[in-house]
Amino acid sequence: MSHTLQIEVDPFLCATQEREISGELVYEKLQRIQGDIESSSDPIKANLQFSKVGKFVVLTGRISTNLVLQCVACLGSIEFPVDIEVKLAVINDESLVNLLPDGYEPYLLDGDRLSISEVVEDEVVIVLPDFARHEICPIDLPKNSASKDFSLEPDRKKNPFEVLKSLKKH
Repeated sequence: MSHTLQIEVDPFLCATQEREISGELVYEKLQRIQGDIESSSDPIKANLQFSKVGKFVVLTGRISTNLVLQCVACLGSIEFPVDIEVKLAVINDESLVNLLPDGYEPYLLDGDRLSISEVVEDEVVIVLPDFARHEICPIDLPKNSASKDFSLEPDRKKNPFEVLKSLKKH
């Protein structure tokens, strides 16, 4: 699978043709999540199929990868496997949301072209944790103020008005 997902398609034409799109997105091509994952992450692989359900254009398939995130506590690496089942109904009007076929999530199309890489990144963003953290960090972190490494005392800064005190006495 060496095809890139950096393409824009006409979803209505693709649905009529029941087109299948397979490929991968490498770290360097990511737009939205590049800052949230480490460059050692695997490419994001996707296998997507356009079709129609009733009058709706639907996009189904699978997105998978193994991302590397940074732990907010110890700053170490965390492997984060991703396996997403995609079931989207492409719509261009929000009023159609209540009419979608059962089991499909809406994907609001802005214009007449659909960027496959944006769809893939949007789906991955949904599953990313707000704060990546190990269940148990591999390094020992201070647990509370009783830990020997814990320091509650703030750095003492020199008061800029201290000089004025000496002037007031004279």
